[in-house]
Amino acid sequence: MILENSPKTSWNRTSKHPKVHHTAYVHPTAVLIGDVRVCENVMICPNVVLRADEGLTIIIGAGVNIQDGVVMHCLKGGSIEIGQSCSIAHCALVHGPAVIGRETFVGFRAVVHNAKLGKNSFISHGAMVLNVELPDDSSVPVGRIVQSEAEAKELAAIALQEISFKHDVQQINRELGRGYRERK
Repeated sequence: MILENSPKTSWNRTSKHPKVHHTAYVHPTAVLIGDVRVCENVMICPNVVLRADEGLTIIIGAGVNIQDGVVMHCLKGGSIEIGQSCSIAHCALVHGPAVIGRETFVGFRAVVHNAKLGKNSFISHGAMVLNVELPDDSSVPVGRIVQSEAEAKELAAIALQEISFKHDVQQINRELGRGYRERK
């Protein structure tokens, strides 16, 4: 893994270094820059980039899995907070400012930007959530773009099938994370 200090800038005069809990697994090809805080039992897969150099802080909550190719970055002065037990699936993009509530699933190639996602939500593959706040238990369909409060209010509640899927993903990735940590 590459852990790199953030550069000093006119808006952030203090260089910060990532902090990774000893129970977390971070793949050797992952890149963490700046004030990135990785909590316990997190799994960060190959080719993930968590870049807190322009923004302030990226916090990855306990039990989160961040899958291959995910990119997280923040606008100047923004931050990202990923709640506990979330899954951020392959090649998703989370651009802060953003808050993702606990036990939320963000699908393959989904985009979350300047958004707050309520807990226990399901953002399907290829969906985009932009400049909006979603209530708890929201479900964004495949490929859907949600960028207004009116569109957020129209969303269905998370379905039992989606709850089951995200729990399976969490369980599988918890076991994978343990296996990778024990391999060291």
